[in-house]
Amino acid sequence: MPPSNSRTLQIVTEIEAMLCEVARLQKDYVAKICPECADPCCKRVHYLFCEKDILFLKLSGRRARWSRQALKSRGCWFLGPGGCILDPESRPFICHRYICPDLEKEMKKDDPGLLTALHQKFRAIDEMRGQMWAEYLNETVR
Repeated sequence: MPPSNSRTLQIVTEIEAMLCEVARLQKDYVAKICPECADPCCKRVHYLFCEKDILFLKLSGRRARWSRQALKSRGCWFLGPGGCILDPESRPFICHRYICPDLEKEMKKDDPGLLTALHQKFRAIDEMRGQMWAEYLNETVR
């Protein structure tokens, strides 16, 4: 495991909490809209993890769940028959942050302030991910 100080681990814990929060806020909308989607984004993408996602997984103690078989499949490697097989904290950040037009429309209709709140949380998470990355780089360079 890479070196980590208490500040880095604190940032990782804060990111985990925020990811759980944004997943909770989106959960009912995703459950309503995504299963009915004719062209789900999860079937159109492949590898979504970036360096910060992988570092976050490592520092949070989560293990990577990809396999050699998954590398050969079309679409997201983690899309199962019932949706994403990853827990929310293990998903790439883009999977939380991307809100398709159908989800956006439903959120605006049901709770007009939700999108603003989500975008504020996404910015905060993105900032914390940058801090985590910087702290990690500072630790490994020393």
